[in-house]
Amino acid sequence: MKHAKAILAGLLAGLAAPSTIASTPRYLELQGSDLQRIRSDSVRVGNTFKHVIARESSKKTKSND
Repeated sequence: MKHAKAILAGLLAGLAAPSTIASTPRYLELQGSDLQRIRSDSVRVGNTFKHVIARESSKKTKSND
């Protein structure tokens, strides 16, 4: 009986799968233009580099002391 329930559950899941594929995907609405988003990304990456460089240089100066 366990196998019959498992087979039935698998069969139903398989029949329901195409409906999830065919559904319309929901995308977030983007804010600003492509250029604005690229600029903001580059600013965030630059800030991250700045923080990492400051952290690593402070480690280096502490290890030299």
